[in-house]
Amino acid sequence: MTTNSQDNNVQVFYADKQPRRYSLGRVFVVLVSLALTAFLVGVILINSTGLATGIGVALLVSPGFAVLLYEIVSQLMILHFLPRMRYELRDGGLSLVLGGPWKSRIPYTSICDIARKDLASDMFSSFGIPNMGALDLMYANEGTISMYSTHLYKDVILIKTKTGMKYGISPIDPDGFLKALGQILDEKRTIC
Repeated sequence: MTTNSQDNNVQVFYADKQPRRYSLGRVFVVLVSLALTAFLVGVILINSTGLATGIGVALLVSPGFAVLLYEIVSQLMILHFLPRMRYELRDGGLSLVLGGPWKSRIPYTSICDIARKDLASDMFSSFGIPNMGALDLMYANEGTISMYSTHLYKDVILIKTKTGMKYGISPIDPDGFLKALGQILDEKRTIC
């Protein structure tokens, strides 16, 4: 879906929607993480017969506790921000907006290639590194890509910049997005 904002020089393309099972899966992960966190707290409380024992048990389970808390917060953030993800074609460049304060701006003059493609996973694809609000993922056929996308492998629009950065996006209307961006890039005549 494309909308024009109050400023006629901005075109907004929203990210593709995920099926309901995607959100339910994220909620399930949060619930499991909460249950495991409660279990770890229970282990600390049950084994805290003495101060030294309680501290020892707390030190042993605290890394797991921290990981579970991180997982809960990150899943809740994904559930909150994913429906708000959008791509804005502005005067100065393409803005990839994840939601809240997380966004990246790509000047049109720095875009050297844009293509619609399927990405191939490698053994590290599931390990993401947060970067500028996106999730940097490694792919066998493209290397590291900052994903602002609701799907990670199939039918991703890949944007490459002159600096070597790569961005993956998934607008609801990929053909309309590619046409609109193509017209802007033709006007700017960006070449790598």
